[in-house]
Amino acid sequence: MKRFRTITIICLSIITILVAANSWYLHRLYESIRMQTLQTIKECVRRADVLEIIDRKALASDQQEDFSIKVGLVVKGEIDSGGNFDFIHEMDKVNQTMSEQFHSVEQTDVTLPSRNYSRLASLLQNELKNYGINLNRVLIVPFGENAGKVKGMWHIDFSVMEEQAPLYTVYFSPLQKHVLQQMAGIVATSSAILALMIFLIWYLLHWVGKLRSIEQMKDDFTHNMTHELKTPVAVAYSAADSMLRYYDQSDEARNKQFLKIILQRLSFLSGMIENILSMSMERFKTMKLNIESVAVKPIVEEVAGMMELKADKPVEIDVDIPDKFSIQADSLHLGNILSNLIDNAIKYSGNSVKISIKADAGSMTIEDNGIGIDKENLPFLFDKFYRVTSGDHYEAGGYGLGLFYVKHISELMGWTIHVTSKPGQGTKFTIKFNDNEER
Repeated sequence: MKRFRTITIICLSIITILVAANSWYLHRLYESIRMQTLQTIKECVRRADVLEIIDRKALASDQQEDFSIKVGLVVKGEIDSGGNFDFIHEMDKVNQTMSEQFHSVEQTDVTLPSRNYSRLASLLQNELKNYGINLNRVLIVPFGENAGKVKGMWHIDFSVMEEQAPLYTVYFSPLQKHVLQQMAGIVATSSAILALMIFLIWYLLHWVGKLRSIEQMKDDFTHNMTHELKTPVAVAYSAADSMLRYYDQSDEARNKQFLKIILQRLSFLSGMIENILSMSMERFKTMKLNIESVAVKPIVEEVAGMMELKADKPVEIDVDIPDKFSIQADSLHLGNILSNLIDNAIKYSGNSVKISIKADAGSMTIEDNGIGIDKENLPFLFDKFYRVTSGDHYEAGGYGLGLFYVKHISELMGWTIHVTSKPGQGTKFTIKFNDNEER
């Protein structure tokens, strides 16, 4: 387990580092796309700016006549990193040259009206649509002027040339959604992988926890079963040892008493072993019961007598069953059911216990005046290996199989079993025979 814990910690640490690294790279990707988007907006602002100047030039001229603006462009190539001659970023240079030329026209033509910022904002939105960027709001104001309520909006400053002071500031709706849409594929796959990893880690730890619980139950079962088996073996061994050491052929009553004790202990061991073997669910599915008409009262009295002799405290068992009452059942398993229920009543009681066993054509009840069971434990009472661990309940011993056996054997015989109990007032088990009839 220590090795598993070490490996788990190392793996979780590595996964944490990988998740952190992936988050960092996603952040870098976000910033890269954001800067690229802002650069695209800047280029669109430059084109919209040129179009707005053309717009004003058209308005200043006679609108019924054509007008023209002559722009001179100088195309200059550069040597790239590979030593080849190429026109690097030529379109950006063309846009820059056009912007400079048109602003030169704007400064020299006194007939041009002042800049129309609303028209400029509209032209900018149209330019951005060509790149799939839709801005809900665009506000353009002269540089340094108070733009009013622009909290939360992104902005860029526009200048004709980088070394010049900005002419105006463009405020626009935040583009986090647009940037995240560009990252949708990698974010979705990264999130899916992360979610799958978290689920697999949870699933692994969940099952490891279950396996540890099962291992603990197995250890408890082995410990308690060993304790339960040692008691009858020790009693039978003592009786046989006494007969061997102090055998008196003339004392027939004493010899019969020792043999009776040995027989009772061996019978108890046989029933316990049968219970343990019967715990396999596969065996329950294939188990064949020897169903026959069984007189109930003799079996109850035999089991009650054996349990009274076995008990280490005063036990009073009151049997109220008609003499001729019989049911369809397997006599061996019926005896084991009664033995388990009476044994529990004796174990979970005070210094003395009174047990009442009643039966009629429809049901049988086994009721005691023991310490009772808390309400929250009742739903789990028939679960395999379940044992009540509150108060003095756990100290009574047992291995959590008896009531599991009782419930499943009852169901195999077509019966149902219910339990009611109150702490300090005792417990009552009711077995309903359903279709069995009195004979």
